[in-house]
Amino acid sequence: MARVFSLLLVSLFVAAAVSAQSAREFAGKLDPTLSPDMVHVYQRVYSPVKDISAYKLDPKPEPGTKFVTGDFIDYRGGATQVLLAEPKTGAPYVWIDANRNGVFEPSERATLNATSQTPAYSGVLVLPIDNVRYQRYPIYFGFYAGFHHPQIPEDSRLIAQSVYVHANGHANIDGRDVLLQYPFDTGSPAINTTSGLFGLDVDGDKSIRDHQFSVESQYVDGEEAIFPIGKTFVSTTKIDMATGAITLRERKKEEYSRTELEVGQVMPDFAFVDFEGKQRKLSEFRGKYLMIDFWGAWCGDCKRETPFHLAAYDKFRKRGFEILGIDSDDKVETAKAYLTANKMTWTQATNDSTKDLQHKTYKLQEYPSTILIGPDGKILVLDQYSLQGDELLQTLDKIIPR
Repeated sequence: MARVFSLLLVSLFVAAAVSAQSAREFAGKLDPTLSPDMVHVYQRVYSPVKDISAYKLDPKPEPGTKFVTGDFIDYRGGATQVLLAEPKTGAPYVWIDANRNGVFEPSERATLNATSQTPAYSGVLVLPIDNVRYQRYPIYFGFYAGFHHPQIPEDSRLIAQSVYVHANGHANIDGRDVLLQYPFDTGSPAINTTSGLFGLDVDGDKSIRDHQFSVESQYVDGEEAIFPIGKTFVSTTKIDMATGAITLRERKKEEYSRTELEVGQVMPDFAFVDFEGKQRKLSEFRGKYLMIDFWGAWCGDCKRETPFHLAAYDKFRKRGFEILGIDSDDKVETAKAYLTANKMTWTQATNDSTKDLQHKTYKLQEYPSTILIGPDGKILVLDQYSLQGDELLQTLDKIIPR
């Protein structure tokens, strides 16, 4: 019996050793600079500056320039003043007191460039930081010129600034140079490998599709982000800030649990509990043009979409349109109060019944996030710009038959 037990221990040890050897590692290196996230943004309303002479501006602005100001999220902590300027001639620009000396200097001014999509103008602000590897912290800034909203005064302006900043890198995986993306936090000396927004160039086009529901990016909390590279699956285990060295490890296929979504494929069915306590399924909406809206009453950007959702529901419901809200509030009473106050009558799924769907199945990157599916259950639109604001109404009008 003792010999049998001894042989069993040896077998287990050999099996463990073989398993450890099969888990390959890959080496990579961080890039020398950070990059701003151009996709995930916070929206803010800026109000008119009543007396621009109260600000120290160098150089003096062109006479007749209109200024607005508002909350700016500075991840370094503390207060930072920012101004959005609309001169009589030329492109708008943004001025930020990056060094916080009370003076808006020439080096702290960034021209906003016209874009072909929403927001109409955008640029990058650069803030100084003290980090072992990085000294410049870039923030994307967008201006929704010409944007109108029933809850925003005509002389105010809607702006956007990036939620995340990325630390990029490269690694050799199975002979291929692969682009990597990691979350960077100014409040931490290290890069967290188990929490935040991660990305990897899956298709080899030298870029990362940093969009909601993209296979190339995902948000995780408390686990390593796993990505597919052909038939290989990898995650990052270690990043050395001093040297910039990155270590990735091979993962088993069954460890990759995320559900990938693509336009043209059937949206996988899922169960949920609605706000009346009834057990429901996504498949109940077959035959309808359905917008699935991941939202929360806690989310300011979600609430800014409410007037457009109400307008869409009123205008297109007779044409076969429905909305399914997937709530993310901790307390259902909070969401119910918001729904009642805004007369939102479409079906809502409780947060408790859809937590795994939000955070494990789809690993949502942001709120709001929306999906449009057709009567046959196939995904029609995943592009978030096409499903927000006035664009939502235009998208539905083009897709849904009259």
